[in-house]
Amino acid sequence: NDMDPLTLLAYFKSSQLAFISKRENSRMLIIGKLMHKIMCQNIDRENDREALKTILKCIQLLKTDEVSVGVFPEGYTSHDGKVHHFRSGVFKIATKAQVPIVVCGLQNTEKVFHNRKRLKTTKIPLRVAGIIQPDTYQGRTAVDISQEAYEMMLSVLPESFRAEEEE
Repeated sequence: NDMDPLTLLAYFKSSQLAFISKRENSRMLIIGKLMHKIMCQNIDRENDREALKTILKCIQLLKTDEVSVGVFPEGYTSHDGKVHHFRSGVFKIATKAQVPIVVCGLQNTEKVFHNRKRLKTTKIPLRVAGIIQPDTYQGRTAVDISQEAYEMMLSVLPESFRAEEEE
């Protein structure tokens, strides 16, 4: 959901948190300026070479402790409100930088705009599912770590967030 990054920024006010975002978002007037200010990294999902540059830049930012990098590992906005299986590539960022992966889930961000029109507030609970520590990466693939993070996230969200098994 479009509100997810803003919600995480609000929860983690004292952290320098950047996100990986599709490059199209940087072209949006206000959003693009905000993304630049908080060091968001644009990823070109159509060009593997450019996407790799973004991944390498994120690894560098983590290794030099300039920012923490937030990712939404589905790689797209879910239109059915379910959590779909994660793309494993983003987990290579953490494994190469040897940093912990904090797995968390948000609820209700899709209701913000609807409720705002009705002048209602929206409670958005953040649930931290756990942390995957770098010392557990040894001998594991990004696909395996991705699956662990997926199951961890679903463990703190209602069953209604689980997508039908994807082929």
